[in-house]
Amino acid sequence: MKNDSHAISGALMGRPHPPVLGVIIGVTPGETDADLEYAKAVRAQELGVQTLTDVTTNDDTRLRERVLDSLDIVFGTVPTYEIHRRITRRGEDARSAVLTVLDGQARQGVDFVTIHASGTLAMAERIKDSTRAIPVTSRGGAMMAEVSLRSGRENPYLENFDDILGICRDSGMALSLAGTYRPGSIADALDATHLEEVDHQAELVRRAHERGVKVSVELVNHVPLDLIPVYCELGRTKLHGAPFGALGPTPTDIGIGYDDVVGAIGATTAARHDTSWITCVTAGEHCHMPTIDDMTQAVKYFQIALHAAGVSRHGDLGRDAKLSEARNRNDWAGMAHLAIHRGDAVALFDRLGYHEGQACTMCSGACPLVRARTALT
Repeated sequence: MKNDSHAISGALMGRPHPPVLGVIIGVTPGETDADLEYAKAVRAQELGVQTLTDVTTNDDTRLRERVLDSLDIVFGTVPTYEIHRRITRRGEDARSAVLTVLDGQARQGVDFVTIHASGTLAMAERIKDSTRAIPVTSRGGAMMAEVSLRSGRENPYLENFDDILGICRDSGMALSLAGTYRPGSIADALDATHLEEVDHQAELVRRAHERGVKVSVELVNHVPLDLIPVYCELGRTKLHGAPFGALGPTPTDIGIGYDDVVGAIGATTAARHDTSWITCVTAGEHCHMPTIDDMTQAVKYFQIALHAAGVSRHGDLGRDAKLSEARNRNDWAGMAHLAIHRGDAVALFDRLGYHEGQACTMCSGACPLVRARTALT
């Protein structure tokens, strides 16, 4: 995952590589600004996040330019927002809007673009009479449906897909095929609308592969836990080997204020079943703009989830076993060194004032580890 003109290390995506972890940043006017969102980007890189997706909704390109110029991280955008503005507010021809925006971002060094190409005009016409709990949850998907319905023409991404592939092939920029009609409620998972879209995504993957273009698919979103493996099997069998990913995913819709926990639960199952990329969901995903602390907390939860999935998938118990051995010795420095978030563990143990061999306050004098050592020596 790397644009040829972007001087970064890049990231490997797809089987057999571990899932790539990403976060969403971006300016929503009146709610955040480019400086705050850049601070999130810096924190994400420090935490070991591998991809950033910029969902800025206005014309401010400072965040994009600053990240591309200064951070060693895979960077993507959702160009649908700018394309929609050009078409609906400025009256620009749809073909011109799509190709101008994508070509400009490819030249800037954007590593991947998330495009809403798999939602057809026919699907947009039918979604008006949908019995779904949430007919359209994708912001970009709703925008492309609006463009198609207003003009009576096919989705401009789809109409100009061959030209889009040419831009990507020439620059090394990858495509991420968004779920235009992805389920926004677990009640809508695996419904006919989304299954139809997956078929369209599969065809777009085939066309991208024919042109030598890197492509991945946004597949798993609001899905009950037992259906996440079903979606992953769908990805393995239908998408011609392309990496597929998850936003979260979200296995229950009632965790308002705790969506980061919900998403981490879903991510463990998704990563266990060959999902190649995971995008973090923050605590207030469905009700407010995340703070930098919200993002940090979500990343940490998701990193634990991906580690747990990796242990289950590959059976590598080494790090966990070593930490347990250190715990058996009440070796607090050893435990902190092996913890997935070492700085947090060090700060916790320092605050508690623990020294090697000391029992923790959970059991104190009744510590079974201390008692066992005494009994066995």
